Amino acid sequence: MAKKYELVLIIDPQVGDTQLEASLEKYKTQLESAGAEVVNVDNWGLRKLAYTSMALRQRQQAFYALYQFEGAADLLGPLEAALRLDEAILRHLLISVDGEFLRVPQLAPESIYIYNPPARPHDRRPPRRDRDDRRDGPPGAGRPYGPPPESDGENGDAPASEGAADDVGDDGAAD
Repeated sequence: MAKKYELVLIIDPQVGDTQLEASLEKYKTQLESAGAEVVNVDNWGLRKLAYTSMALRQRQQAFYALYQFEGAADLLGPLEAALRLDEAILRHLLISVDGEFLRVPQLAPESIYIYNPPARPHDRRPPRRDRDDRRDGPPGAGRPYGPPPESDGENGDAPASEGAADDVGDDGAAD
C-alpha cells in the first residue's frame, strides 16, 4: 500500500547551481526507479539558516528542496542511506503525510520575516539619576517602606498608644 511522504533536503550552498539541479534530479530519479510516484518537487532556493554548527559545516545559508511523493515504506531505507552518504546534503527530514499534500505556490522572501520596528525618539524619558540624588532627608525619611516600628520588647507588639495611658488614673485604677 502506498503512503504519502514529504522529504525536505538542506543542501550545502557550495555545490553551486548546476550541481544543485543535478542533485535534485538524482533523488527524483532514485524515487521513481524505486517505484514511488513523485507528485511535486519544490526548489526553495538559497535561504538563511536559523543557526549554524559543526554538523552544518558552519554554513550561514543553504539550499532547501521539498519532495512530495507516494510510495511503499520499503523504499525509505535505501533513500535515507543515500542521503546520509551524500556529503552535499547537510540535513534531511522525511515525514509521513496523512491526508492531502499542502502546496505553497511561492515562498515569501526572507526580508518579509524581519521585523524592523519604527524608530522611537530617545528623548522621551528624563535622564537617569542616581538613587542618592532623590533623597532629601535623613536615611529612612520619606521612603514608603521605612524602618519597622519599635516594639515594647517582650512579645514584639507595637508600643501602646498614648490614648490608652490617659484612661488610667493617678492611683493606677481605670476610670
